[in-house]
Order: sequence, then C-alpha cells, then structure tokens
Amino acid sequence: MLEKFFSDEELVAYLDGEQDFAPISEIEAALKTDTALAGRIQQLKIDHSSIKNSFSGVAPAKQPEFEFLQVSANDNNDTPWKLAVSVAVVCMALGFAISSAFYHPAPPGWKEYVAAYQALYTNSTLSHVSQTEEAIVTELKRVSSAIGKDIKPSQLNVSEEVEYKRGQILGFEGTALIQLAFLTSMGEPMALCILRTDAEDTASAEVGEMEGMSSAHWSAGGYSYLLIGGKDKALVGRLAEKYIAAKI
Repeated sequence: MLEKFFSDEELVAYLDGEQDFAPISEIEAALKTDTALAGRIQQLKIDHSSIKNSFSGVAPAKQPEFEFLQVSANDNNDTPWKLAVSVAVVCMALGFAISSAFYHPAPPGWKEYVAAYQALYTNSTLSHVSQTEEAIVTELKRVSSAIGKDIKPSQLNVSEEVEYKRGQILGFEGTALIQLAFLTSMGEPMALCILRTDAEDTASAEVGEMEGMSSAHWSAGGYSYLLIGGKDKALVGRLAEKYIAAKI
C-alpha cells in the first residue's frame, strides 16, 4: 500500500499546530512508519528568525571624527590655507551626516524572500515526490487558480532538462504567490515562482544570480516570474525563454 503524500503546506500547518489546515492525526499516524516523512518535516523546521535577520538593514557606518584646525592670529602666512581646509572638512562632514540621515537600504522584495526559501532546498526535498498525470493536472488547477491563471502540464514540460515535481501556494504581503518545483537532470532543485503584479512586460528574461543560485526574472501579462535554482545560468536562461514562449 502506497504511503499517503502530504503537501508542504499541510506539513508546515502541522508544525504550527493549525488543525484547520492540516490532517494532524493522519500525519502523526504516518510518522510512526514513514521515515521519509519525518525527514521532510525536519527539513521544514525553518529558523524564520535567521532568515529575517539575513534581510535586516545594514547598520550605518560609524561617522568619522574630524579634527578641525585651529586658526590663530599669529599664523599670518598659513591662515588662508588652513581656513580653506577647515571649511572643506566641515562641508564634507555635513554632507556625510545628511546622506546618512536620508539613506535607508531598500527592503527585500518578494524575489529576495523566494530566493532565501529556495536556498533551503536540496535534492532530497523533491526526489521522493512522484505524482500521476491526473494528480498533476488536479494540483495545477488548484495552485494556479490562486493567482487567476490556468497553467497546464504542457506549459511546464518544455524541456527534458527538468522534471516537474509539485506546486505550492505561498504568499507575499497578502498576495498569493505560487511555487512550481522541479528537479533538473543533474538532480538540482529549481523553482518557477509567479506573483500577480502590475509590472510592465519585459522583452526577455534577465539572467543573474541570487543567494548563490542562477536566476532569471521577467514580467508578462500582469504577472512577475522568477526562475531560480542550481548553478547553470545557461540552463536557467534557456528554460526562461521556453516558459515565456509557452505563455505560462
């Protein structure tokens, strides 16, 4: 008999003791025999405070202490030069103080939070997941409806270099955000995350790096996308263009 699969949302709700969102009794019963489930739960015990601290603003640098020149009546020849230097130093100090008072690091956006979450994934996070085609269709309907889209398996199966594993409904500042998780042919976890926004469409994906992983982000049709995972920027770039072409 196959062991029942529990989604990450259910396991996180179980860890939080939220009985309305998790079949707690079923999970506890399964834990008696399912060691893989116990391992997944252990991986989901995220230290949220450490993630939050990683995004805390950078403390302002200590303001330098300036020693102002003393100008006396006896410094006849050097007085103009010393006065000019003193004025320049005062202006520099004032400028530094003003810029420090008005500069604040930009708060992390949804892509930064997604990247931090994806950095916790390993091969074992997804390798055990196996779903039937029917289950995938049902799951995609549920997940994509959270952001007002209709995503089909054919739009995800654009390359043999990645295998779709599962979808999750997350959220950012009260807005639904979905995560579609994959494993690459090299066994590396990768995720395509989609958030409904009012961002302008981009001509192509911008490939880069976040949290030490390759990433690509773009916007289209009122949605913003982030594809992230692994170290292969060329792979991420190819997949991003395929997903754009598939109008996911």
